[in-house]
Amino acid sequence: MDRFFEMHPRADLETPAADRPNDYWEKLREHIDWGSIYMHQHWDDIPCSVAYPFADVNADVFATFPRAPWDDQKDFYASSPAYALALAIHEKADRIGLWGIDCASGSEFAQEHPNLAYLIGFAQGRGIEIVLPQGPTNLLKYDGTNTAFGTGKRDWHLRYGYLKNG
Repeated sequence: MDRFFEMHPRADLETPAADRPNDYWEKLREHIDWGSIYMHQHWDDIPCSVAYPFADVNADVFATFPRAPWDDQKDFYASSPAYALALAIHEKADRIGLWGIDCASGSEFAQEHPNLAYLIGFAQGRGIEIVLPQGPTNLLKYDGTNTAFGTGKRDWHLRYGYLKNG
């Protein structure tokens, strides 16, 4: 691998609720030989951190994202894989493989499914080949089971979901 993504807000990750190992930040600092770590911004104490190119990706991948006239949402990220997928689309990848992403209904990751389905369809619309694992995968299966209407809650409220203008 040559790129990694840690797209949770750093302030949120530094709280006990983030449930990261005690040496998490040290591991990110030592990440030098592995490749870039995309984050919200470059952090001097994490030498391999790279600011995610929000403006460029949003202007490209989300330029035609459907919006209601009263909605100021300008992008649609609901998970770390969504950031990686949107960047790959923006960089005009010919082929994108998706492994280890489980959006099973009834799991805490079920709310990520619509976002990933949108981006996968968008990629295919641009002629990008999407490669999925051989065998069973829940990535593209969604039936809404155990997902009560109106109960979704973003735990990473400062970044996941959408950016507000201003």
